[in-house]
Amino acid sequence: MKASQALLAALVFLLAGCASWSPTSPPADQVTGHGALRGFRFSGRLAVQQPEGTDTGKIEWSSHGTQVHVDLLSPFGSTVAQLDQTPQHVHLLLSDQREYSAPDAEQLTESVLGYALPLDGLPWWVRGRAAPGDGTARLIPGQDGHPEQLVQAGWLVRYGAWRSVGGEVLPVALSLQRESLTIRLHIDQWTLERGSE
Repeated sequence: MKASQALLAALVFLLAGCASWSPTSPPADQVTGHGALRGFRFSGRLAVQQPEGTDTGKIEWSSHGTQVHVDLLSPFGSTVAQLDQTPQHVHLLLSDQREYSAPDAEQLTESVLGYALPLDGLPWWVRGRAAPGDGTARLIPGQDGHPEQLVQAGWLVRYGAWRSVGGEVLPVALSLQRESLTIRLHIDQWTLERGSE
C-alpha cells in the first residue's frame, strides 16, 4: 500500500462518523473591536464526499489578512491536520508530526489528505464573495438577494442558510463542488475581528 493510500485510510478512520448534521446549541457568534474587518474565525462541521465514500469531521478556521490557519479535527475533536498558508507557501502538519510544504494549497492537500482544499478562494467564498483577481467569477443571487451560487476557479459554491453577525450577513451552510468532489461546510460559530475606529 502506498503511503498516500495508507494516510487516506487513516484519515477515513479518524474522520468516520455520521454524514448528517446533528442538532447543536444556538450559535454564540462574537464580534471584537470596531471599524474595518481585520480578520475572522469560524468553527463548524465538514463533510467530504467522493466516489469512494464520505468522511466527516470538524473544522476551525482563522484568517488574518493574507494568512490562513486551519485545524481539521475528527468528529470527537482530536486534531487530524493543521494547515498554515501565506502568499509564499502552504505548510501542512499531520497528527503524527509529519510535515509537508508546497506553493499550491490544492495540490498539497489533494496529495496528502486525499482531497483538494481551496485555501486561496475559501476566505472569500465562505463570506459569500468572489475572490479578487479572477474576472471569470460568476455570482448568482437568490430570491432573498444573498448569493445562491458562485462559480470561480473551477469550483461551484452553493449557499444555504444565512444569518446576521455584527452587521454582516454570513453563510451558515455552503457546499463546494468540483468534478466528483463535494465539500460541505456547516458553520456553528462566527467570530469577526475588527480594527480600531
